[in-house]
Amino acid sequence: MWVALGEGMTRSVWELGKRALGLVPLVLSGTSCANMYNEQISDIDSTRGQLVPFEVQASSTGLSVHDGAVVMKGLAQNQHVREQVGLAEDIIALTQWGPQTGEPTFDEDWADGLVSQVLARCPSGHVTGLSARREAMKYPVITGEMVTVKGFCIL
Repeated sequence: MWVALGEGMTRSVWELGKRALGLVPLVLSGTSCANMYNEQISDIDSTRGQLVPFEVQASSTGLSVHDGAVVMKGLAQNQHVREQVGLAEDIIALTQWGPQTGEPTFDEDWADGLVSQVLARCPSGHVTGLSARREAMKYPVITGEMVTVKGFCIL
């Protein structure tokens, strides 16, 4: 079966369907979500003085190699390019071994400053009721990682 596209151009329905199927991952990746990986809460000691609440955050962005490869494969004009993108994706995946939660970020030390942020909010170092939450936001190709620490300074 052939479809008229205007000005004498025709394409088979099968050919149009194959091209449309290549864009399905791109359309489906237009959604986003957030995942909470970890929540830790400690006891609150209100017997040692006045409590002043604080909250500090650190975040970083990253890149989903798999999502990027899906988009590139959907936009590729020929099979050879799709195969090369798949090979590049496999090579990158093989270099990222070990346990992980979330996607890799551009900066490995992005959460290291949280302790100094807590001490800046509570210079005495006397804290209680600490709550640490790690979350990830996932958008097409781009990801975000965030850690939030809440607690109380004992004055």
